[in-house]
Amino acid sequence: MEIRIKQLIGELKLAEITYRMSSLRMSDQPVKDQLITLAERKMKFMKSFVDQHEETFERMMLEVLDTIKPEHDKLEIELDHVLLQGWETEILDYCLERERKIEKLYKELITDPQYDDFLKALLMSQLTDTTDIMNELEDTKAVFESIFSLETAI
Repeated sequence: MEIRIKQLIGELKLAEITYRMSSLRMSDQPVKDQLITLAERKMKFMKSFVDQHEETFERMMLEVLDTIKPEHDKLEIELDHVLLQGWETEILDYCLERERKIEKLYKELITDPQYDDFLKALLMSQLTDTTDIMNELEDTKAVFESIFSLETAI
């Protein structure tokens, strides 16, 4: 599998980890559920994508986890710090930042002439999904910001 595709899968795995860790610290159950659902969507896409490339998911994950280990370790430290603060808006900002990285990769891969139309269509579909996820996270963040502004006004 091509290195940039592995990089994309690594970013998707980091997003999944981010969502799962973040869901543990959110105080609002619907938001916890939302983050778990987003993590599952990332996992589902990774599995289906790897299956299409005739690789075993377990083998690919071992390769990807080796590649992302330094970033994964950094992510855990940063997320622990943000999560310990318990600020939902910062947690959501962290999730949004992860999605922006994924969005950038999708855009780069879609414009690369080396990939066939099927792969580009698949990536375009996921780019649309990523845009939807970002909008969803922005909406959730706006709700938390409005609640926080009401609490500070009281």
